Amino acid sequence: MPKRKQPAQSDNSRTSQSTQFTESTGFQFANQSPSSSRNSQSSSGLTGLIDTIVQKFSSGSSDSRISKASSDLIMTGLDGQAKSPDLLTPPETVSGFSLIPESQPDVLKKKHPAQKPDMAKKQHPSIHGKRDKGKGANKPEYISMKKVITTTKQATMEILSRTELEGTRFGYMGNRWTSPVLDPNSVEYPNVDTVVRVVAGDTYGHALEMQNTGSTTDHMPVCVLNFANAGKPGGGWLNGARAQEEQLCYRSTLIDTLHTRFYPMDDLECLYSPNVIVFRKSLDNAYSFMLGDEQLHLNPTVSVISMAARSQPKLTADKSTYMEIAQRYLMIAKMQLILRTAANNNHRRLVLGAIGCGAFRHPTQEVADCWYEVLMKKEFKGWFERIYFAVRDAPKEKNIEIFKKKLDGMNI
Repeated sequence: MPKRKQPAQSDNSRTSQSTQFTESTGFQFANQSPSSSRNSQSSSGLTGLIDTIVQKFSSGSSDSRISKASSDLIMTGLDGQAKSPDLLTPPETVSGFSLIPESQPDVLKKKHPAQKPDMAKKQHPSIHGKRDKGKGANKPEYISMKKVITTTKQATMEILSRTELEGTRFGYMGNRWTSPVLDPNSVEYPNVDTVVRVVAGDTYGHALEMQNTGSTTDHMPVCVLNFANAGKPGGGWLNGARAQEEQLCYRSTLIDTLHTRFYPMDDLECLYSPNVIVFRKSLDNAYSFMLGDEQLHLNPTVSVISMAARSQPKLTADKSTYMEIAQRYLMIAKMQLILRTAANNNHRRLVLGAIGCGAFRHPTQEVADCWYEVLMKKEFKGWFERIYFAVRDAPKEKNIEIFKKKLDGMNI
């Protein structure tokens, strides 16, 4: 494999390479991981660590949730045991999907003419497609997800053909070895004050806004959190689902960094994608392209950390807290890994969110409390310049209100 170059600043350095989609996924995943295979010991030793934590908290404690903590850990995957599928698989029902007028059959089996060798010297047809016509055609509920998925694949192919040597297909696994505990004595320790804000809106939108404002200490792309599916790259993006991960896949080259060899992800693993190009606007803007066909590769770049929360953990009767304290410890461990992965890759500006809330049915107040507890740890003080929590509410939810009350304006 040729040695990967660092991301270039000039369009003249970009090298055009051909790319093709596979029949099964629509993408040909390049082997660009730092290692050729996954570390089979990625979860070893973690059981003892969690057991120590449980014993520490259970000593002299009357918390009724601790009683089943040890047995519950068996289900977490930390022991290397098989995970229960129902804990890892998000609900299939997608709210509002029935309003989409076009279905998804055989989209991936249809090749675009630009993929054929004999078309290489011909003008590529526009990937933007024809505009939907009719009253309300550009409203979010009437957007053809079949067209969005197809043009996203075509746009990604076009972008990667121009930027592959810059690492736009690169991604690697973050775990306790690649993302160790942060050391304030490190020469890379920035020792900066951290501004925390809770904002309404989408992840990429706030990341691009943050990037445009610049920074005096951070010259890396803004790093965003993807609420990932632990078992399937991109979750239900090929089925038109509209959860947060799917939205990120529709709007960027993210899907081509979520290599299948990384799946399923263990509980204390995440994926780090350093160079993801964002080329579409949000659902509220009908997924319109930000630049024309010949300039897609010039769109802004962000970095993405993909972390999966457990799906539908057991909750107390009022659904306000986890039934088992082990679930809370696991969520805290996940949040710590997210921050360590970002800091170890020199990111100072982050866009995080209400991971696990919504379709995965985690209690919003407890998730916000966990974020607060993690951010207040001495380990993370001074590492980040700005942290935004981009939160969106579904009908009858109060995620924004809860996160604002707990996290907005906190002093780190």
